[in-house]
Parts: sequence; C-alpha cells; structure tokens
Amino acid sequence: MSLHKIICIVWLCLLSISAFADRVKISGTVTDEKGEPIMGASVVEMGTTNGVTTNVDGLFSMEIDDKGKFQVSYVGFASQTFKVEKKRSFKVILVEDAKMLKDVVVVGYGTMEKKRVTSSITSIKGDNLISGLGGSTIATALQGKVSGLTISGSASPNASNGYQLRGVASVNAGKGPLVIIDGIPGGDLRAINQEDVESIDVLKDASAGAIYGTRAAAGVILVTTKQAQEGKVKVTYNSELSVEGVRKHLDMLSSKEYIEYGLGQDYGYDTDWYKSLTRDTPFSQRHTLTASGGNKALQLYSSLMYQDMKGIVIGDGRTDYSARLNGRYRLFDGKAELTMKLQVRQTDRDRRNSSNSFQEALMLNPTIPLMDPNRPTKYNVNTLGFSGTTWNPVADIELQDYKGTDKWLLGDATLKINLLEGLSVQGTMAIDQREYQSYNYYSQDHLWSITSNKRGKADHSFSKTWNKTFESYASYIHEFNNTHRVDGVLGWSFYETNGESFSMSNANFTVDGIGPWDMSAGTDLSDGYASMGSHKQPRERLLSFFGRANYGYNDLYMATLSYRREGSSRFGKNNRWGNFWSVSAGWRISKEKFMQNVTFINDLKLRVGYGVTGNNDFGNGYTVRTYKSNDLWPTNGIWQPGYGSTRNINPDLKWEEKKEFDVGLDFSLFGNRIYGKFDYYHRRVDDMLFEVPASMPPMVYPTIMKNVGTLTNTGWEAELSGNVFVGKKFNWTSTIRASHNTTRIKNLGDSESYLYGDAFPQSMGYASKIVNNARIGQFWLFKYAGLDANGKWLIYDKDGNVVPARNGGVNNLVDANKHYVGNAIPKLILFWDNNFTYGAFDFGISLRSWIKFDVFSQLNLYHGLKSASSDNVLRIAYTDNKEINDTRITSDYFLSDGTFLKIDAITLGYTLKASKFNKYVSRARFYLTLRDVACFTNYNGYNPEVNINGLFPGFEYVRSSYTTYPQTIHCTLGMQLTF
Repeated sequence: MSLHKIICIVWLCLLSISAFADRVKISGTVTDEKGEPIMGASVVEMGTTNGVTTNVDGLFSMEIDDKGKFQVSYVGFASQTFKVEKKRSFKVILVEDAKMLKDVVVVGYGTMEKKRVTSSITSIKGDNLISGLGGSTIATALQGKVSGLTISGSASPNASNGYQLRGVASVNAGKGPLVIIDGIPGGDLRAINQEDVESIDVLKDASAGAIYGTRAAAGVILVTTKQAQEGKVKVTYNSELSVEGVRKHLDMLSSKEYIEYGLGQDYGYDTDWYKSLTRDTPFSQRHTLTASGGNKALQLYSSLMYQDMKGIVIGDGRTDYSARLNGRYRLFDGKAELTMKLQVRQTDRDRRNSSNSFQEALMLNPTIPLMDPNRPTKYNVNTLGFSGTTWNPVADIELQDYKGTDKWLLGDATLKINLLEGLSVQGTMAIDQREYQSYNYYSQDHLWSITSNKRGKADHSFSKTWNKTFESYASYIHEFNNTHRVDGVLGWSFYETNGESFSMSNANFTVDGIGPWDMSAGTDLSDGYASMGSHKQPRERLLSFFGRANYGYNDLYMATLSYRREGSSRFGKNNRWGNFWSVSAGWRISKEKFMQNVTFINDLKLRVGYGVTGNNDFGNGYTVRTYKSNDLWPTNGIWQPGYGSTRNINPDLKWEEKKEFDVGLDFSLFGNRIYGKFDYYHRRVDDMLFEVPASMPPMVYPTIMKNVGTLTNTGWEAELSGNVFVGKKFNWTSTIRASHNTTRIKNLGDSESYLYGDAFPQSMGYASKIVNNARIGQFWLFKYAGLDANGKWLIYDKDGNVVPARNGGVNNLVDANKHYVGNAIPKLILFWDNNFTYGAFDFGISLRSWIKFDVFSQLNLYHGLKSASSDNVLRIAYTDNKEINDTRITSDYFLSDGTFLKIDAITLGYTLKASKFNKYVSRARFYLTLRDVACFTNYNGYNPEVNINGLFPGFEYVRSSYTTYPQTIHCTLGMQLTF
C-alpha cells in the first residue's frame, strides 16, 4: 500500500473519531492582571486547529469536545491551559510573561538576569545562528545581529573575518574584540561550530568589559557552548548541501572590442580570463551530529562535524573535521560540580589562488589562448601572447600543489564547590593549542620554474602556539526580605602564551613527482640558494586580580562596580601593572508607582555606565629586548655580524587607556509586543601607542614606540523589535537595527606626525593620510575640476584655483595640492530581519544597508581608463570615461557614493512533527536558503561592500581578494532531524 493511501486512511480514522465525540459550547473573557480586556488573544482546542480569537472586549465563545482542553495565549503573556469537564464559562487572567526579563545574559565571570543588566550587552541564542541561515558560518550568522559590530571578509571559504565594535579602538595595538570561549580568553571563532553554540553575548561598553582589563578595549565577545541537561538522550542531525554561482561579473572588453579599439595583437582566440578562474556551480556539503542527555549525576553533550567547501574560484577550498565532548558531573548531592569540555578540529585548505590571479586576469589580452596543445601540461604557460611581465593565472594555479592544515585543541576543566547557600568557589584550567602547517610546490612546468631555470620549487612552513589559562573565583548571592539583592565575584586569573615557527625552501629537484617530500634532493641546498628560518615567540604572561559587586533594590534600582588589577610581561618594570574599573547603574522606571497607570509600558529601564579598560595588544619586543641574527650591529664603533635587538626598546611604555561613557534605554511596550533599546556612547583612548622618529645613534632603528596619541569614538545604536502580526496560524516578527559611529584621531603627539595608508601600485603615492584631529574615513586626494579641451586632467590647487594636473614642465600633482574629501564610514548602517510563520511553514528575509558613504575604486583607476599598453580594460574606459586622454591620478574622480541595499538571506522552511510517521524521529525541518541574493546600488565600481574596518577604510583594491573575489549567490538545501 502506498504512503499517500496510508496517510488518507489515518486522516479518515481521526475524522471519524472526532465525529462521534460530544461537542459543547464554552465562552469566557480574557483580561490581564489589571483587569484590562485583551483583544486578539488566541483560544485553541488542544490537539486540533479549532480556535478563535477574543474580540475588543476580550470575549470569546467556541464549540469544543466536552472532555477536551483548550489553551489561551497572547504575545508577552504566559499561556494557560484549561480542562472543559462540566464548566462552560471561564474567566481567564493572563499573567505577563517574565521570560523576556528573566533571560539570562552571560557577563564577565558569571551570568545575570536580563532585567538586572546595567551595561550595554547584546545576547544571541545559539539556535538563532543555525535557524534559517543555511550555509552560514558564525561570522555570516552574526552579520546584522549586533548593532555597532561590523564584519569584514570575502566569499572565499578560506577568507578570514575581521571584527570591529563601535569603531576603531587603536592605531597600533589590537583593534578587534576579545573573544572568550567558555570563559577562556583569546579564542578564535573559526575554531568552533555554530551548532555547538548555546549563546553569544557581546559586551559593548567599558562598564561591561572592564572586568577583563587590558584586552577589553575593543569590546568582548563571550561564547558559551552547549551543555546537556538531565533527561533522555536527544540526538540531532543537520545536513546541508550547497551550490553557488557568480552573481556579478566584471564588465571587461570582449576580445572583439579589444581588437576594434586597437589595444593589442589578435592571437585569434576568445578567452574570458576572469571566468576561466571560476568554477561552474561548485558543490559544498556540511553534516553535523549531536547527542545530549544524562541522569541527575552525569550529563553529556557531544558533536561530530564534517564539511567540504569549494570556493567559486579554482584552487580555493577547505575540508573541516571536528569533535566535541562537554560533560558535567555532580558530586555529593550537588555540593560539587565538575565540568569538562574538549574539542579537536582540523582544517585542510587549498589556497593556490591569490589576489594577483584576479589582477592578472583583468589585464590580459582576451585573444591569448588559455591552452597550448604543444606543451606537456597543455597549458599556455608563457608562449603565445605572453611577455616577461604577463602570465597565465589559470596555469599558475593548476601547475602548483598546496595544502595547508590547521589544527585546534581546546580543553578546559572547572570544579565548582557550593560552600553555603549562595556562596560557591570554582577553579578552571584550560589550554588552547593551535598548529598551522603548509606545503607548496611549483612543478617543473610552472612559470616560476621556467623563468628561474629551475626544476621545481618546494616550501614548507610550521607554527605552533600554546595558550594556557588558570583562574579561580568565589561567587556570592543573597536576597534580603525579597527587597535587597547583593551578589558579587572575587578572584584571580593567570594567562600564558608561547609559540614557535619554522620554514624552509629548496628548488631544482631531479624528480618532479615527489613534490615537496624530499626537500634535501633540491640542488639549491648544495648551491647555497636554499633558505631556512625558525623563530621562538617570547613567552607572554598576564596576572590579574578582579572583583565585581552588584546591588539591586526591589528590581527598581541597580548598581554594579567592577575592578581589575593586571600585570603584563609585555611592559617594562616601570609600568607593568594597570588598574581598570567601571561603575554602572540602572533604573527600572516602569516599576515606579507613578507608572502603574501607564498600561502600554511593560518595562522601561534607564542605564548609565562609565568604565576604564586597557590595551596591551601591540606585539613583543617594545619594552623588553628580543634578539635576532644575520645582521650587522655596532660594536666598539665597528659594524660586526651577530645577534642584536629586533627593535628599539622603551621601558617606560604603559597601557593604552580607554575611558567610555554609555547611556542606554531598554523598553517593552503594548504587552511586550514592541520592544527594543537605544544607546549613546562616547569613548576616549589616551596614551595611544605610536611609533615616532628616533635618533640614530644612539638608537639602532629610526623609530621607537611611545605613548603619544589620543583617539575618540562617538556614536549611537538603536534596536526595535515587534510582533507585527499575531494570528491563529500566521505570525510576523520584525527587527530593525541601526547604528552610527564617528572616530577621530585627536592627536598623534607631535604636530608633524602622520600616518599614511597603503601606497598605491606603480608609484602613485597615497590616497589616505591621518594627521592630528583627522576623522577616520577621509580620503586624501587631488580634487577633480574637469578636463581641458584635450581630455587632460584639471584639478583644484591648495587655494581652490583650477589648474592643469600637468602643464608642460610644471607638475601640480604635489602633496600640497591634495584635499581631504569624502567619508568612507556610512552615516547610517541598517539591518532589517523579518520572520513569517504560517502553520508549519516559515519564511525569513534579512536586509542590510549602508547609507551615505564613499568608496575609492582602484579598479576604475587602474582598469577604467584607456591604456597605451596592451592591457585589457573595463568597458567604462570607452563609455563613461571616453573623454579622458590622460594617465592615472589619485583624484576624487574615482570616488563615488557606495550606498547600497543588500538582501543578505532568504529562507523558506517547513517543520514536520515526524513522530506521526516515524517513532524514532520527533521533529524534522527542511529548508531552502539563498544567501547574498542581490545588491541594489548606484555605485559605479564592482562591489560597494568594501572593508570599512580599520584606520583606512573605503577602498576597492585591485590586489585584494576581498574586493576582487567574485560576488556570488549561495543556494543551500538543509535538513534538521531530531530523534
């Protein structure tokens, strides 16, 4: 018998059973605790789709099985279930659901109920990272979930991500937030699976992060992994199959146009070099299996993960394997608890492509053939159409071997002892070990081998890092008369990191097929051309003592104090220790007596915080001398080979110090149907670390690190969420997040000090320069004033006069004529998430927009003008820029508004109560997700979504895989089974 016939018979049986049941009519009213009627409350017969909603007076009536049950529910209130029995009239009083306020937020060394939080913290549940975001990583899942957090990265599976919270935090020291995984600092988000995450809590302001001291200047990201609960074993299986394709192609001249415009010789072929570097719909897959459960004494959570990801570009892919085991063992009737967590992960990478591959593909003559049947490899490596400066980027990838392997070992153990009611102590020891190794081999037919007259080249590299953490603290919590509440922590922490690396290179091998696995066989070793290097990272240690105290009065007034004293081995003995502290307060205005009659406000809390944190993330060897070899050093007035200092040292260096003020408002309105928050912040970084000129002699190097600078950040963040529509079957929830930030370098010490951005290729100088009182995001460019009759550049000089860029022997392209123009930081960053449910179906769409910001396109500068060489160019060279008959200049002509609206993700899902059909499967969800769907913009370059993090944002670089990596659309089909 077919499955659809069985389903029909089952449905007929259920209908016939219900037909014989006795039906009765019931009625009632639904009000809140204040007696106010609730309109739109849902009244549903349990186990059926039979239901009604209350009218404007809170009244309802319906027919129901006389032995049945019904449930009354409304957004923001706790649901209630009633038995019919002999009762026919019901008075239902719904109680406000305190879950929103009782949600636990992870803070430094502990947790806190959301309603008692007095700092700026954003909390994300782990299930939200994998629900409706098929094919995503933690980075892509976090995109848009935290206002003020900007994430950089490309579509490459091997791309690393940069995180920046509330603007730039430093000039030379670390600029990204501190990542803490299960209480262990210095973590890497790439090392964990999103399926293993219980929650991610982002500590934004200094009042929240000060308890982490020196490493919290740029914010803190707290990751908590899942822990099993008591109960039967629960098994879940997640599977995702993905394909992707190029969403937008660079608009280059075709081979026909290339010849028509007379750019170069016609070799008779039609080659799309950029397309040749890409795969057609590469296939990726990901599978995760988790199991959790246990008894009263022992609970275990475990997971296994396998994924294979192919990038859209040839020579770009990765394979990941990971296993995790989290265990919790309760001893002595709960008086003690031992928690242990262990994860191992390995990633095998293929990274043969590079940003130079794309650069070369843009420039190549499209009539040059990709293949050469007369070559042993069949690739046209350097014969037909290639000169000494051009090369085949496809052959460059295919004729080399590469494998990189990353290994992580994360483990920690915590013993917690409950001494008295409300008093506990716990100690933790943890290790984070990372290994990176790679090999690369250029075959004998590779361009490098041919031009170097060598038979192959091999490279090996290896590095290893150990991070160890030991800490212990006591926690206390107590309530007096249900009115006063105090809690706090007091403890110490010790952190140590160390590492080593090794590399070697050799060439000219007799046998090509062995590749890099017989390094001694290359004759470069005997000829003296081979290279080898090793490095031992100086041991770094941090010792800290910390404490935090919270006080609450009737959940109406709240205050928090924190303090950390920390010593770092990176500093000299003069300034080794620093003190970091914070104070914050909260006032739940909605609990005041004068607010009791304001019925539309469910919760209203004012937060104010101020804190001081530090920054010591600036590398080793600036305060304590480290040494290197193979250099000449002055000894008794004579330069002699030997070991010498790696840099000038400054024993008086001290911590960068960040002082931050934050004021925020949390609110929940209309029966918790609308809720959100708003924050305004201002932070100032003093004693900023900066390299300044040094005299030689007595110094060995021309610069030395000093505390000289000041930086400020000012901005605001807003979040508004709501249950837009709540019905019996259809529901719609929506969240809008907005943020704005301005960062300014107040001073760099000396009035003549400055910082340049990256130098442009081909000796074109710089397009960004930071001086005292400069705003991050400004460009430093010649100001475009038009073209003369011959299509030559006109610019504005320093006095605003229109002058030729070049006029015979006069060159006006000098730094004195450059202007500060534009702004690379968006005036407004917006995110809009919408989720819809209808019965068992769910639909989600995520939108993102950067509004009013500028992008400088190096692509248009280097490839958007008519060229005197044989390089191919963008089509705009003969359309938009056809009147220009001049060479390149770093002008604001290549600056344009990058405002865009992007559809980040669209998901359609269906959830099935599988237990009806299979006794082993309790739930099944199937979904289809499209990511990076479309981008709407008037930007005249390739991709307006450039990197806006760091000191020099806003550039679409020609030699950056971030901006030239193809824009793709991802399609993922997923399945989630729960057993």
